[in-house]
Amino acid sequence: MAVTPKANVSTRRAMLQTLVWPLVRNHRKTLFLAAALIPLSALTAMLVPYLTKVALDEYIVPAAGSGRVEEVSGPLGVIATLAGLVVLAEYVIDALYTATLQRASMAMLTDLRGQVFRHTLRLPRSHFDRNPIGSILTRVTSDFEALIEGLASGVLSLVLDAMKMAAYLGAMFFLNWRLTLLVLLLAPVLVFLIQYFQERVRHWFFKARFALSEATGYLQECLNGMKTVQLFAAENLVLQKFTEKNHQFLHAQNKSNWYDALLFSLVEGITSLALGLMLWYAAGEILTGLITLGVLVAFMEYIQKLFLPVKEISQDIAVLQRAWSGLEHIHHLMNTPPDPAQVPERLPASGIIPSGGPARLTQEPLETVTFDNVGFRYLPDGPPVLSGVSFSLRAGGMLALVGATGSGKSSLIRLLTRGYGGYTGSIRLNDRELSTISAQELARWISVVHQTVFLFKGTIADNIALGNPTLTRAQIEQAARYVHAHPFIEQLPLGYDHPVAPGGGNLSAGQAQLISFARAVAAGAPLIVLDEATASVDSMTEQWIRQGLDSLYQGKTVIAIAHRLSTVRHAGNILVMDKGRVMESGNHQQLLAQQGLYAALVGTLQQEDRP
Repeated sequence: MAVTPKANVSTRRAMLQTLVWPLVRNHRKTLFLAAALIPLSALTAMLVPYLTKVALDEYIVPAAGSGRVEEVSGPLGVIATLAGLVVLAEYVIDALYTATLQRASMAMLTDLRGQVFRHTLRLPRSHFDRNPIGSILTRVTSDFEALIEGLASGVLSLVLDAMKMAAYLGAMFFLNWRLTLLVLLLAPVLVFLIQYFQERVRHWFFKARFALSEATGYLQECLNGMKTVQLFAAENLVLQKFTEKNHQFLHAQNKSNWYDALLFSLVEGITSLALGLMLWYAAGEILTGLITLGVLVAFMEYIQKLFLPVKEISQDIAVLQRAWSGLEHIHHLMNTPPDPAQVPERLPASGIIPSGGPARLTQEPLETVTFDNVGFRYLPDGPPVLSGVSFSLRAGGMLALVGATGSGKSSLIRLLTRGYGGYTGSIRLNDRELSTISAQELARWISVVHQTVFLFKGTIADNIALGNPTLTRAQIEQAARYVHAHPFIEQLPLGYDHPVAPGGGNLSAGQAQLISFARAVAAGAPLIVLDEATASVDSMTEQWIRQGLDSLYQGKTVIAIAHRLSTVRHAGNILVMDKGRVMESGNHQQLLAQQGLYAALVGTLQQEDRP
């Protein structure tokens, strides 16, 4: 869950040191250039009204009174030219400031995305079981934007607005401190009203962000399950729920926009009130000569400029608050402990598939897989899902896991592939404890084929060679031939270059499963784990797979969760599991002779194995 917004001082210091400061340090030159432009922007913004005052009081008014206008045309031309250059300089400086700030923002955002994604790749798979992908995606995306907006726009814009206010007030006090104090009488009222309306804007803005996150997450969920939605004619139901979430966002966003519009009108109204108050006071002062026309005009310009930064400073503070919230969420994600044995990048496999079969990519041959009194709970205070599981599998052997749903078969596989940690007992590959083996080594030792296949957008060749860009086309085709995927691939219009839709949506379930088998073969790992890999394919497709696997079994170690009798019969050892325990073990004939739990399961397996 997200860190509480009221993080203590030490936590905030840690967040700044670990996340913010490295980004600022890496892009300090660009940020320094943007910061250096701030005082120049404030100075140029302050100069034009002052030059207007000089032109009026020093030249225009005296010349109009004396009738010698032609005598001041030269100095006025200089002042006009100088004012034009100042305005041009202001536009150029502001453009450079904005471009530089955007450049730094995008660069920091890119770095942060890469940093967080690298960390996400190292998180244990259990993290993604507990946290919905749609929620993670929308949350982190919005948090990225909020954080970078706060780092760049929030901080520097706050400094820029503060310096502009200081420049305007400094010039106003220099010209007439009494008139400045009169104008500032409205400041407390303005600050109070701005604070109130900004709180309302902020409240509805966060509600809108939350509603948008909910709507986006639900939309992604519906898109992922669109086939199921259409098959069950649930379009109206999901449309109604999405419409409700969408209207919640619309309502919150409209409220936020309404209060923001009121705030803008409020600032405009206060500005007009300040101008009226100043004119009322200045009228008598001008007649007595205490205030000049140039000062009055300059003040009118300064007042119009002054109250805009007041509103923007409040917005800058709101941006910084959103940035803190985003920083805390990202910090929480980055503080989620990764799998200690994971590496940032999986190194490409260097082996090739020789004529005799896929090459082993491990640094040492895999000789044994051992479970010794293994126990496991998904939650510390939850029920045990594995209890006292023990077995040993030697290289070249095949182990089949059978049992009813919930018996612990998939949990055993998850532990072996280190989807979860925290088990009791010992899991060893050869004589090495599983927790001491790096992810790179484990990937070279074990290839997994799941019942639900995920194919990436790309070509069929890309999906077979996944994780091993050094494989040649000949090696990819050879892997496909092993599992009899080559015949159907060859019939496709572009063969191995045939495009694959995300998730493999343009292929049948059997075709996708064959590609996943070819992927496992191409990886060249000595241990193949079949996680109910043939449960969703038809009997004909399974026969093709079986022909490929028959040759694959030679010299390979196989662990299979079996739903089909044909798979079980190939196993040299079968573990019959029930409620997380191994109830029976032996080969097919031995277990049938016992007339126990396995014999009762065989009838179900035989039914599932019929065409």
